[in-house]
Amino acid sequence: MSGKTSPPVVTERSQEEVASFFRLHLQLHGPNWRGLGWQSQRSQRRRFAILSEVGPLANARVLDIGCGVGDLYNYLLRRRIPVSYTGFDILPEMVAHARKRYPEAQFEVRDVLQGLGPERFDYVLCSGAFNVNFGRNLLAVQEVLNELLRGCTRGVAINFLSTRARERDAILFNYDPETLFIYCQTLTPYVRLLEGYLPNDFTLYLYPKRSGEDLPSAEPLQKGSPS
Repeated sequence: MSGKTSPPVVTERSQEEVASFFRLHLQLHGPNWRGLGWQSQRSQRRRFAILSEVGPLANARVLDIGCGVGDLYNYLLRRRIPVSYTGFDILPEMVAHARKRYPEAQFEVRDVLQGLGPERFDYVLCSGAFNVNFGRNLLAVQEVLNELLRGCTRGVAINFLSTRARERDAILFNYDPETLFIYCQTLTPYVRLLEGYLPNDFTLYLYPKRSGEDLPSAEPLQKGSPS
């Protein structure tokens, strides 16, 4: 038996590269959609709209992974969707801005790659947190998907840049929708892949199977288009 050990999926250096990417954007553009690396506010809100359709969020416990400066929380407020909100981000500067903007919400400096801890949430939402190419992205995201599903009671909604995009940026990482869809089906039969709402993006909904609870469909979910 070999004594060799596999390298960590994500190293401290690679996480610092991700933090540096967002820190630079925040310094250049301030605490707004540009500071989060989005191409437009419209595309950011469109992603939020798709994430928020994962299930009935009203009065639910919602965890936002890669919360940035709290823009998803702001979106829910504007839509008048009351939630018990918690946001995690690896960048202390982002969390500081979010706390200042929304003192009534809970924001923490946390790295989901280190686990969610014992707390459970009804829904876990994640927009663009894994778009930066930090090396071994696919392996890291597979671990994250497993952790997010374990940490929710009702559902997970997470979006990624797609390999179907016509234009790509070497700094960013594009994921194959089919590959992640198939992987998610090894975690739960209740999976939905959504495409078509933006030309370079896709979203996955994952639902844990719970006896006695209403599921979004009587049969395992498949691919679909956003309503």
